[in-house]
Amino acid sequence: MSESFPAVECTIETMDRTLYASREVGDLVDAGDFILNTALYYAFGFTSGSYVNRGNRPSYIEDTSEIYRRMYITPARLEPTEEYLRRVCGLSRAAVHIGGHSVSCWNARTHRYAVKNWSAQDDPNKGKNIPKFGRERVLDQQNLFTAYILLYDLDAESVEIPRYIRIGKKRSKARVTTRIVECEIGEGEFLSNHPFGIYDYEEVPIGDLVSVRMRPVPLIIQARYRGMYVRIPDAGRGDVVLPYKLEFLKNKR
Repeated sequence: MSESFPAVECTIETMDRTLYASREVGDLVDAGDFILNTALYYAFGFTSGSYVNRGNRPSYIEDTSEIYRRMYITPARLEPTEEYLRRVCGLSRAAVHIGGHSVSCWNARTHRYAVKNWSAQDDPNKGKNIPKFGRERVLDQQNLFTAYILLYDLDAESVEIPRYIRIGKKRSKARVTTRIVECEIGEGEFLSNHPFGIYDYEEVPIGDLVSVRMRPVPLIIQARYRGMYVRIPDAGRGDVVLPYKLEFLKNKR
């Protein structure tokens, strides 16, 4: 097939210590190697939600009802920073010492000599997730993530991506650089190699499945399918292959 359509490759660089809860193990809150597209639709400004979310219930489906057929934002994956900068940006090994994670501890317990220990029945905060101490594994500055915006029914020139965005639980600052690429549509057996939401595609993989559990949406990192696919040329590395046609939370609508 010779069909094609434009896409926007977005490189996201963390500029602050960035925390989001990709998993929680004991008292550890861990920021993983992917940024979900549930966050990127809002961070890039394509949709907005209520400032106060009463009941703590997400409204992703309602907020994206007017755009989910016209475009698709992939989750962002963490790039191997040293390799990416050497191959794509041409920096030498000696110049590359950035990115990575760091772990910090926090304690919100009172400094009184005597602390009231409530029974489970009488605790005034029972049923509430209010931890008093813990550890955070966060992303440091200058981590690089890559996401793609597939423009099914939009012109690349009409899409405005902000240069700086806020992501994570603490609204950390990140810088975004973009380039427009042309996607080719093909058909046959293919191996997808960029993450997408498990609810964003209807077909069942035939093998080579690699997935990761994240909240609120698990991700498919790699899988083999038969059908239509999108091939995106990637500078310095192998092409990106994704199923066609991905739609945000398609199986939940």
